[in-house]
Amino acid sequence: MSVLRGEKLTLSIFGTSHGTSIGMILDGLPPGIRIGEEALATFMTRRAPGQSNLSTARKEPDHPEFISGIKDGMTTGEQIKAIIYNTDVKSSDYSALARTPRPGHADYTAHVKYKGHEDSRGGGAFSGRMTAPLCIAGGICKQILESEGIAVSASIHDIHGNSSEPLSEIVKAQALRDSVGGTVICTVSGLAAGYGGPLFDGLEGRLSQAIFGIPAVKGIEFGAGFGAAEMYGSENNDEFYYDAKGNVRTRTNNCGGILGGISDGMDIEFRVAIKPTPSIARVQRTIIYDSREETEIEVHGRHDPCIVPRALPCIEAATAIVLVDVMLSQQPGESADIKSEYVQIENSDKDASTAGQAASTAPDEQLDGMLNSGDSGVQHISDCRSEIDAIDSQLLPLIEQRLRVAEAVAIYKQEHNLEIVDQPREDSLLSKLQSRSSRDLADLNKDIFKAIINASCKHQKDFITRK
Repeated sequence: MSVLRGEKLTLSIFGTSHGTSIGMILDGLPPGIRIGEEALATFMTRRAPGQSNLSTARKEPDHPEFISGIKDGMTTGEQIKAIIYNTDVKSSDYSALARTPRPGHADYTAHVKYKGHEDSRGGGAFSGRMTAPLCIAGGICKQILESEGIAVSASIHDIHGNSSEPLSEIVKAQALRDSVGGTVICTVSGLAAGYGGPLFDGLEGRLSQAIFGIPAVKGIEFGAGFGAAEMYGSENNDEFYYDAKGNVRTRTNNCGGILGGISDGMDIEFRVAIKPTPSIARVQRTIIYDSREETEIEVHGRHDPCIVPRALPCIEAATAIVLVDVMLSQQPGESADIKSEYVQIENSDKDASTAGQAASTAPDEQLDGMLNSGDSGVQHISDCRSEIDAIDSQLLPLIEQRLRVAEAVAIYKQEHNLEIVDQPREDSLLSKLQSRSSRDLADLNKDIFKAIINASCKHQKDFITRK
């Protein structure tokens, strides 16, 4: 069992990749929080294996069974315990690993630590399979954050250094019987200033600990990160200003939304490095424990040529758990604590809109501030433009994430001989989005999302053609 201990929350993850089941225990959530089961299922599906021909062929439904802590869709205040049964295991693929460790895996180090008694099937407790319980806890915490107007969103930055056509790198690696890694950008929008603390209580350290609990993570940087080492202080410093509502903002975000370990009210932005999947069907050199000889190994079984796409919800999950713990354990100034009851999130369509709502001020209030000011309004229009720039920076990773998901949809449609354009679904989606819009902006929002859908369909067609 592995444990992540926060100030209020404790997350325990147990089981192994090829054991009977895997699961988690989340302790510390107050009673009366509504859990949207459909939203959680949708979130879990993003991580689940067997979603496309670019991921492992292992198929697991990943439907958590809650044993305690939730009754009638509400938290009871007790420990939330959930398990997922492993239903598609092929342990015979790993029969030789008791004697020969796989390069790049934890086989050797686990063998040393546990004196040969480790369960190495499918990677055992070190497998990426163990991120499924993480996503149960993270999916719950993500809903709590959304109820507070806080959005956590991860998207692919690049794969194998390719940011323009990242998925093409997976196809190449798969054809070579090899694997690739990449980097992921995660953005937290809507978190107020004042959360965190100095030194060992800093947000960067707490987030990093949780993120490094995800197998295959090899690095993390916040804001400008290592790039800050190549800047002058005058370039790296984020200058402050007051926006149209009197909120303190910064004109740049090189600090990644965290100063002195404490949130500054801007987006928290960090980038995570994911290594290539170590299990590859190519000949590699290794050793034999008992004979102390060198030998060759060619890993068989069902493995992802790239784990980056499935790592996105895992990074969101780890981030959400840390932030909920921080919000439960401290208040920034006079900010309110997490609500005991909130509106149930019915589906994931709300994610994209939440980010913009969380960090922006009402357009009418901004305009009133400009018109009612006693000066020329130059500073106010500058503030508004800075705020628009900040909102655009939030929208960009969400739009890119939508397009990456659309690529996976395109692959599925191609494999199942389905048309790219699904007019009934598009009409239904536009109608739903229009009904959720403010009355005076409903038609405009419909046009905007129609353009997004059309661009997405075109991108799917182009992606299939290139593929």
